[in-house]
Amino acid sequence: MFRNNGGGFVVAEFAIALPLLILLMYSLATVSVKIFSLGKGQLADYVLEAEAQYVMERITNIARTAREVEVLSGGKVKFVYHVVKDKNFSESTTLNGYRVFINNDVLETQYFMLYTKSGRSAPNLYAKRQNDGRYNNPMTGDNYFGDTKVNYLKCDVDEAKKILHVSLEMESLVTERKIKLNTAVYMPSYKAGG
Repeated sequence: MFRNNGGGFVVAEFAIALPLLILLMYSLATVSVKIFSLGKGQLADYVLEAEAQYVMERITNIARTAREVEVLSGGKVKFVYHVVKDKNFSESTTLNGYRVFINNDVLETQYFMLYTKSGRSAPNLYAKRQNDGRYNNPMTGDNYFGDTKVNYLKCDVDEAKKILHVSLEMESLVTERKIKLNTAVYMPSYKAGG
C-alpha cells in the first residue's frame, strides 16, 4: 500500500516560509509608516498654505474698505472699516405696500494681533473686534492636521497713495517649511491721520 510520510517536508516548508512572511510583514509596515509620514507632511504643508491665504484674504478684504489703519506695537494692526447693516423696520412700516429695509453704513473695528498662548512656543494670529486681552479663537495654528506659527505680520501704510503694504511669513511646525506672502492694497476710503 501507499504511505504518505510528508511530516518532515511540512516543517521544512514552514522553516523557509516563516522568515519570508516576517520579512514581507516588516516591509509592508515600513512602507505604510513611510506613506503615512509623507501624507502627514503634505497635509501639514497644505494647512500652512491655506491658513496663510486665508489671513491675507481677510486682511485685504477689510483693508479695501478701511477708513483708518493703525499699526500698533507687538504685531497688532487696527482697522476701522465700512460695513453695511440692515435695519429692518416692523411689519407695519411699509412704503407703497412694500416692506422697508434701510441699509446703514456703519464703521466696525477689527484688530489683527499675534499672541502666544500659555503652553505654546509659537504665536498664533487672532482677529478680534476688541483689544480686551482675551484670546479665544486663533485664525492660525492649533490645527489637528498641521500646526503652524506666524513668524511675522508687518503692515505699512503709504498715506499719500492710500496703499497698505502687508507682509506675512508663516511656518509649519510639522515640516518646518515657510511661506511668505506680500501684497499691496489700495484703500479708497482711507483718511490720513484717522
